[in-house]
Amino acid sequence: MRDHKETQQTNQILESLFKKFGFSKLTEIQKQASPFILQKKDCLVIAPTGSGKTECAVIPIFSIMKKSKKQGKIKALYITPLRALNRDVFRRITNYAKQNELSIAIRHGDTTQKNRKKINENPPDILITTPETLVILLTQIKMLNALSDLEWIIIDEVHELLSSERGSQLSLSIERLEFNSKFPLTKIGLSATVGNFEEAGKFVVGTKRKCEIIRDTSVRKYDVEIKFVQGTISDVAEKIIDYVIELELDSPVLLFTNTRGEAEFLASILKDKSSIPIELHHGSLSKEVREETESSLRDGRRGIVVCTSSLELGLDIGSIELVIHYGSPRQVSKFVQRIGRSRHNRDASAKGLIITNNPDDEFEAQAILDRIQEGSIEEQKIHDGSLDVLAHHLVGFAMQSGEISVEQAFDLVTKAYPFRNLQIKDLVDVLDLLDSNYLIFFDRTKMTFWKKGRSFKYYFENLSTIPDILKFKVFDSVGKKIIGSLDQRFVGDFGDSGNIFVLKGSQWRILNVDEKSFTVNVEPFRGGGITVPYWEGESIPIDYKTARKVGNFRSRVKTGSLILNNKLIEKLNFDIIPDETNIVVESNRSQGSIVIHSCFGTKINSTISTLLSSFISSLLGSIVDSRSDGYRIVLSSRSRISEKLFIEVIKDDYDLHSIISASLTGTHNVNWRTWCVAKKFGIVGRGAIYERKSARFLYERYSKTALVREALRELFHDKYDLKNSENILKKIRKDQIHIKWLEVDTFSKLAEPILDHTAKYYSSPAHLDKGILDLVKARLQKTKHRLICARCGKWERLVETHEVKNILICPYCKGRQITATYHSDYDLPKIIRKKHEGKRLSTDEKHKFDRAWKVSSLVENFGKIAITVISGYGVGADTAARILRNMVDEEHLFKQIYEAERQYVVTRGFWDS
Repeated sequence: MRDHKETQQTNQILESLFKKFGFSKLTEIQKQASPFILQKKDCLVIAPTGSGKTECAVIPIFSIMKKSKKQGKIKALYITPLRALNRDVFRRITNYAKQNELSIAIRHGDTTQKNRKKINENPPDILITTPETLVILLTQIKMLNALSDLEWIIIDEVHELLSSERGSQLSLSIERLEFNSKFPLTKIGLSATVGNFEEAGKFVVGTKRKCEIIRDTSVRKYDVEIKFVQGTISDVAEKIIDYVIELELDSPVLLFTNTRGEAEFLASILKDKSSIPIELHHGSLSKEVREETESSLRDGRRGIVVCTSSLELGLDIGSIELVIHYGSPRQVSKFVQRIGRSRHNRDASAKGLIITNNPDDEFEAQAILDRIQEGSIEEQKIHDGSLDVLAHHLVGFAMQSGEISVEQAFDLVTKAYPFRNLQIKDLVDVLDLLDSNYLIFFDRTKMTFWKKGRSFKYYFENLSTIPDILKFKVFDSVGKKIIGSLDQRFVGDFGDSGNIFVLKGSQWRILNVDEKSFTVNVEPFRGGGITVPYWEGESIPIDYKTARKVGNFRSRVKTGSLILNNKLIEKLNFDIIPDETNIVVESNRSQGSIVIHSCFGTKINSTISTLLSSFISSLLGSIVDSRSDGYRIVLSSRSRISEKLFIEVIKDDYDLHSIISASLTGTHNVNWRTWCVAKKFGIVGRGAIYERKSARFLYERYSKTALVREALRELFHDKYDLKNSENILKKIRKDQIHIKWLEVDTFSKLAEPILDHTAKYYSSPAHLDKGILDLVKARLQKTKHRLICARCGKWERLVETHEVKNILICPYCKGRQITATYHSDYDLPKIIRKKHEGKRLSTDEKHKFDRAWKVSSLVENFGKIAITVISGYGVGADTAARILRNMVDEEHLFKQIYEAERQYVVTRGFWDS
């Protein structure tokens, strides 16, 4: 009876609190969660975007704080994973704070020095911050004092932190806050979509406390159309324009893509093809540009905002009627977050369009929609014992508290859920490594450690858990333009001269790498029959449940029980369609490759791919290259991979962990991870450029230490799934999953997505092909020149090569000595006139005049062809003379010009300036 009475009283208190801020009634999640928060219970609140999660936490908390506030002390921390979200939360909750006579401020990387000083000197009651900034605050004496009365921590968008090392970092920061505060901290987690909610709750509160899990289990309705477009991204853009115009919407439209490159590309095409206002929003843009776009969204300005994950979190962006997604969102959680931005009212169906030119994406989007109806969401795998994150926090803890015992540090660290399994030996190994690199003092006799002079520099250089990756521009030496960028990992692993790689769907041969200007000089490559590395960065993984559904949908399309727009599966001449119980292998003898169609998701396929390439390589005595995506594995070798060998290897019994660990030694993946972890341990400087030999040395030097152990742990966490792979391999051995082997002359359309990323197969000419020569020729014909009379210097004209006539005569002095220089050379006419007037030239001027006279001699003798030759990049008078003397025919001429250009690009780094 008493419980019922108390519940009624609590509900009445809450209703009056919410009414104060204009809420006539509580949402479902507010009814469920706010009573727990009012009782100061740790909890994780899970509910979709637009359900009032923020209010269900802050309104009760602020009302309690009003009674216990203390001047100059921070009582509540609101932590969000994005700076933009900080600004947004500040805007939304300032009113709630003011009504309760509470002060509020933001502190993150963009906060001005003036405002930081203000917060230090006069701390607010509530501080909004990010995980990285919190790590800074924990070493500042004034801020530690201001946080010593802390009682509340609200962690927003928990799902965004769970599976990343940022989450591990935050969990240790919270334990350090707890250590610093006089009060026990009440922790509230807010999240939109979580599959493993029990684990997520433990992540929020730590290992030794109970967490109330409060979930809104109702499923939001999704009015989503999936459109397949046969054609290019340009065709997709046209369909998007038609779709938006037809709907005649009064609100902005969000257009999500999975990568920044796609966002930039789509935005530029949309701008060209329509009069609809187009804006861009992604993490690489400046804060001002992003804020302006967010503001235009809140104002409801019509147009399309092309964006990436930067707008998928809970930013207040006003009323959005439609969300479009280019390609599959890859994950249920991504779909819910992104499409859920439309019609923010919880009761309205989210309206979306998924549009793609990739047949896989149509199946995948259907599978994701199906999972939403079932209430099935991916689990977010939490990092288990990140040793580099631990290293950073141990240095920080020493800076925060002075001399610390190993026992005390171990007790604090293991209270954080991601470090629950940590052994004291691991902690001592990390301290040993930090001590050997002069980052702390570690007394092994007393088993205590304390800060050192280098502690500060190391700590503040490593605030972010995300690797700091330098970019190299890729310069096309034929087209004379930048075609994209490669990160330092790729350049460090594959950047040798002569190596071939794929970028933006084309093959390129590396001429050289210029580390001074961060440029990779390349030329197009049309050779074939070899496996070429492809660079696409990190892609969003597809989990097993989604991949399995895709397989199931494929089978249903083949039998006619499911109809999709793309006809890929219906056109396949397979008897058996690859699905959850069938693996189909296409073997193409002429290309030395097999494509394994396996609907098991990104991490399982990656594990099986590594296993197969490792074992088949050892049995063939020949290297087997492998690559995988969520639905396929491709193996390529110069030796033939037979059906018998493949079946023997895949049906054998393995200790997967040992095999994958052994197969990773010396690979690009492990070299890169070792390098990144070495940076986070302070062994490699922040600005150092990755180089595989140095990374390999680090791997060997630290192979028995916490450094390499951490590099391998991260790889296993991010790339592989041993447990589920073992289950799949067991089913193959028991014939619960069947294998169908097909010998093919050409690979099927179903195999194409992975072949596009490994090698393109062309006939292999032994020399530069006509396609490249045509590109060179077209560029040279458009080169601009300044033509000048080398005799009098009075006549000059700006022309492109194709405009030049064969016979050139000065209209003033009637001389035929016409020279050519680059179009912006304004000095040469003055030098020629000076010489004509008999004045003395400086050494530099004499050099330029002599070159001009040589060029005029070539133009007089060879006419327009001479102008064409000196249009070449870096082709001087002497080189041009040699090319013209050795001219056989037009094709030979252009080859010679291009060869001279290549030589210039490759050697100019060694010249004196």
